Amino acid sequence: MAGLITFKFLRYDITAALAEFLGTAYFLFMGVGGAMAFGTSSIGSVGIPFSFGWSLMANVFIWSPISGGVFNPAITIGLMAIKRLTILRGTLYIIAQFLGALFGSFLIRTLIPGAANGATTLAANTTVAQGFFLEMFATSVLTFAVLFIASESRNQGFMGPFVVGISLFISALSVGPFTGASLNPARTFGPAIVFGDYGNGHWIYYIGTTAGSLLAAGYWYLFDKLDFKTVSKTGAVEEEKHDVDEGPKDMSYKYIPDIAE
Repeated sequence: MAGLITFKFLRYDITAALAEFLGTAYFLFMGVGGAMAFGTSSIGSVGIPFSFGWSLMANVFIWSPISGGVFNPAITIGLMAIKRLTILRGTLYIIAQFLGALFGSFLIRTLIPGAANGATTLAANTTVAQGFFLEMFATSVLTFAVLFIASESRNQGFMGPFVVGISLFISALSVGPFTGASLNPARTFGPAIVFGDYGNGHWIYYIGTTAGSLLAAGYWYLFDKLDFKTVSKTGAVEEEKHDVDEGPKDMSYKYIPDIAE
């Protein structure tokens, strides 16, 4: 029966959520761990964003065949808003992502000698309002990468994870000195709970990032209504004349699986 949640499909949802739990834990462990290693060096301003960007890229590539490799409750909400994720799977993802962030933060505290807390807090000269909008717009860029590039272009190989990782890298370069560049409620939640450091305006890392993801979803809806897929092809007449049929495309890699139906 259409719409009926059977055990079989619930099992698939739980399997995907397990991948999100592990992927978020590894993303945070590798990203924060790398940031701590770079933090005291002369290249820390670049090394820290590099750690998070490449950690995200690697883990998206690893886990995306199972769950899509989201690792971010705000982006999960955006995917639910454009109906790329069902309510059930999206809810399971969010729970798994927060729990994975806790586990990853616990690993950092337990295994890394002299680990700093890795919390995202506002810089002394950054107001709560500034931090809110910085997180919102930076998260929207990361969400654009997922919604417009990764989930719409199916035949990308490693390029989907690469673009998403680079989006986090450049966003962290831009806003990291002012907010710590969370762009991800789970990334803030785990270290804050495990290390007990909440800073000022802690709420912006949840509300601001979610607002950014919904902003990106709003743009996606707008351009979807304007038929952006067709628009992108209208300037490719010359290329189409010389296009050679190379046989069926490789569809083995998908960044976001079609699971809304």
